[in-house]
Amino acid sequence: MKLWFKKQEETPDTESGSAVLENQAAPSPVPGPATRDAGVSIPANLPPANPVSLENRDTSSVPVRPKKNQKALYYQLMNALYDAVLILDDNGHVVDCNERVPSVLGHTREELWDVHISTIIPGITSQIFAKMKTGLHGNHRVLLNARCHRKDGTSFSGEIGAGLIDLTGENLVLTIRNIEKRSPVKAIVRKTP
Repeated sequence: MKLWFKKQEETPDTESGSAVLENQAAPSPVPGPATRDAGVSIPANLPPANPVSLENRDTSSVPVRPKKNQKALYYQLMNALYDAVLILDDNGHVVDCNERVPSVLGHTREELWDVHISTIIPGITSQIFAKMKTGLHGNHRVLLNARCHRKDGTSFSGEIGAGLIDLTGENLVLTIRNIEKRSPVKAIVRKTP
């Protein structure tokens, strides 16, 4: 089942410091039939709007969203995730990762730079990588289980999620979660009548 949500876009109102929905126009200050941009009629019996001059308006109580650096927001999002996140280039080499990677895989961010994904997940060859990337077009996601290798040579059963992101072209994003602790619990649950 797919759920589709239509996002209403906001544009900053430079005079008042607040955001205005693009799909809406300000109500008419004169009573009578008026229409919004979306084609919805406003009833004629509405009281007239209270015209307030923007120059005389108290803007101290108007909420203003802080503008943050997009790169800072990118790293805040990546580092807030529980899973290890790897960003791959067109050839399957790691170009970025989040702070969770050292605890999950044992590698530092610098050590993973330009490492091919097959070093971490040997089951993902160049051919499979290309097929995954092709299959992810059109807002598709992939979730698979695979053996993941740590820096120290040990491995674990991992759940890998894949998606596409547009950073420097079309990058593949992999999220890796260690599911070894789940396996014994699943076995116990299966055995119980």
